[in-house]
Amino acid sequence: MKTAVLLSALTSLAAAQPVQISLCDGMLRIPRDGAPPMTATHKLHAARGEWEPLQIVITATPEQLRKIKVVPTAIAQRDSEALLPAPLVFREHYVRVSQSTPMAPLPPGDYADALVPLDMPAQEITGGSIVNQPFWVDVFVPYTAAAGDYFGEVRFKLGDGSEHTATYTLKVWDFDLPVVPKLRTSIMTTVRRIAEVHGLDYTGDRPSLTHLGLLNDYYDLLAAHRLSVDQVQGTYPEADTGKLDEEKVERAMRKHLLHRHCSTLGLPIWPEWPFGDPLGKDRDAAMAYVAQWMKLLEKIRCESRGYVIMGDLDEPNDVEAYETVRRWGEFFNEVEKKHGVRVPLLITEQPTPEKAAWGSLNDAVDIWVPHFSSVWKDMEWAGGRHDIATRRRAGDEVWAYAALVQMPDEWEQQHGQPQQLRQGFPPVWALDFPPMAHRITGWLFPQHGITGFTYWDTLYASEGVDVWTDAGTFKTSDGAVYNGDGSYLYPATEKRHGRHAPVASMRLKWLRETVEDYDFLMLARQLGLNDDAQRLVSSFARGFGDWDDSPGALMDARLQLGHLIEAAHHRKKTASNEKGGRP
Repeated sequence: MKTAVLLSALTSLAAAQPVQISLCDGMLRIPRDGAPPMTATHKLHAARGEWEPLQIVITATPEQLRKIKVVPTAIAQRDSEALLPAPLVFREHYVRVSQSTPMAPLPPGDYADALVPLDMPAQEITGGSIVNQPFWVDVFVPYTAAAGDYFGEVRFKLGDGSEHTATYTLKVWDFDLPVVPKLRTSIMTTVRRIAEVHGLDYTGDRPSLTHLGLLNDYYDLLAAHRLSVDQVQGTYPEADTGKLDEEKVERAMRKHLLHRHCSTLGLPIWPEWPFGDPLGKDRDAAMAYVAQWMKLLEKIRCESRGYVIMGDLDEPNDVEAYETVRRWGEFFNEVEKKHGVRVPLLITEQPTPEKAAWGSLNDAVDIWVPHFSSVWKDMEWAGGRHDIATRRRAGDEVWAYAALVQMPDEWEQQHGQPQQLRQGFPPVWALDFPPMAHRITGWLFPQHGITGFTYWDTLYASEGVDVWTDAGTFKTSDGAVYNGDGSYLYPATEKRHGRHAPVASMRLKWLRETVEDYDFLMLARQLGLNDDAQRLVSSFARGFGDWDDSPGALMDARLQLGHLIEAAHHRKKTASNEKGGRP
């Protein structure tokens, strides 16, 4: 009897708890339990063409949160009738880290990561009598927006019928982000893997209409985050003939590069497809195919965005693999000379071979993609050779990539063999690492002339892993777990969520933000503000092995950079008007 009375009293007490609404930026992870941020409002700053996020946290009982309704309003300009579109709002979904990633600084537990559309079923909320439910709010500023101050609201109706409103303000800068991102990207998301995770049949290399629609959803979602998939299904040769349908391929290229505004597009070719022996008896036919595809890019004036990426050449690690890369390099060089087209070959490898006996890849590779740790070792370690700088002077491009946890021995010795990575390490893109490990990269790349990045998958999961509940996506034979590695998108399915769709992660949003940060830095460089920009960067990011886990410092630097860019634009416009020219 006493137990029943006590439970009744606790239930009544929980129901009587006031609902708390708090706001914060997108660089804070909100725990399910514990104190939420205490800010009652939030101010955003964004250029035209930019996405800018905030988080709204509802702290209430699980019962109050179970049937919550969310209504974002259009964003209004003060003292004007101008309106911006209502933001996109997503419910943050928690996944479990049961075993930490090697050297991870954050503990096991539940992490908000998947950003679920409001029309999909909500995750069952468990926990204490009072819990947090964060919502991710994505504000987009159209290119037609007038500069100035705006305000917006997101309204909530909870399960108990109570209504609450979160308010925020937005400063629209008087300048534009480039329509095509300046940072070049290659994000692997394969046709076959999309079919697998959504339970769709894919036989004979002919996607069904449902599959084709879903492929476009994935490509569109990545493009909306200023990222480009490595290859697009519509640009493949015909399955039955192996030849290009030029009209179809051109249409797909236009959609990807001119409509989605993606920064790159990869040529579809593998060592045994669409030709059985492209380096031997099929060499002339394969060369003609490569030239034909690249000339279609020239036709739509996007030849600078084409490149070649081949998984079979990924991370060459012995003398035979190096020789294979050289043979392919010779092949593409010959195509360039014979057909007058540019065919840049991308290889995930650093310019300095691990063993001198393997020989050099110079003149075979056009786009070098070293791991973040290799950038540190070559350009920042005292014993580095600066081969990255040498290859850039020779006219090659340098991108970079993240995968697993790969600290150079020299870095570990220099830092006392740490068991955990806190800050100032070559960035790791695992889920149980700080958000800054993702966001910092766009600020570091310009320091070494790095102009892009690749990532090896967005839908990977080791056998038996349900990514909606288990963050341990990559598991090795020795028992190590790399949380979130290879998995940036969550596959919503018709059976589980009511429809097939890709669902973004918070980590994908951080990649979008770092691409936009890079755009800010490139705008500053174009306006003659590079020295000022680098002074701001150095306040928190001095190198791949020397940066601070300080989102506040980053956000402050970005705010100051926005003021500098806007002021420079105004000066430029004024000078043009005074000369009688067009602004």
